[in-house]
Amino acid sequence: VEACGKLPRPCREAPANSDDAASVDGTTSETSSGAGSGGFNGSMQITGQLGSVMSESSSVSLTYARLFARELDPANSFLDEARIHLNVPEGSVPKDGPSAGVTMATALISLALNRSLLPNVAMTGELTLTGKVLKVGGIKEKVIASRREGVQMLLLPRQNEADYAELKDYLRAGITAHFVDHFDDVYKFAFDHSQVPPLPHPSRGLPIVTMSLPTATSQDTSSVPLPIGMPSTE
Repeated sequence: VEACGKLPRPCREAPANSDDAASVDGTTSETSSGAGSGGFNGSMQITGQLGSVMSESSSVSLTYARLFARELDPANSFLDEARIHLNVPEGSVPKDGPSAGVTMATALISLALNRSLLPNVAMTGELTLTGKVLKVGGIKEKVIASRREGVQMLLLPRQNEADYAELKDYLRAGITAHFVDHFDDVYKFAFDHSQVPPLPHPSRGLPIVTMSLPTATSQDTSSVPLPIGMPSTE
């Protein structure tokens, strides 16, 4: 998920006299009521051929990200006022399903704080308006995709712990999976603590569960499938 945005130009206040409202070039200035005061006057454009469920997830993510950014820094009104374009790549591929809420919210928080996420982390989970991280499907496929991209840390919903534990060891080898119940814990793991504001309160989620397996050694890699086109060394 990608997100980018910028603050609109500050508008001049219209003169009290309506006859003076026209500017020198004949155009009129527009003042957005509440701009700069956290009035949620920003907008978000979404692209990527998303289905109705995923479109709803993006709206929930924006609402929660706005509230979360204010919790971190009450003066941070970026998401309230910015014009944001959120894109889910591979726009020609239809996508739908309640599993990207956490990822979208994290991308928006990254944008609001102007701080990048850690480079080796991936996540999935649906998000509620109160920040709860809900169970999703397709854990096996998402773990395989994460391995393909060289991800070393996964953030998964706590309710998916059993689904992950059922996977073969070679799929989980070299990956540390954290199972979280609230977005507070997603924030803790996704960013470098030294570069972002700390949480102003203890986590509102259940205790985190962590699973980790060491990277497969040369003695136990016989069951790991070779990439397509790679010849066997035997």
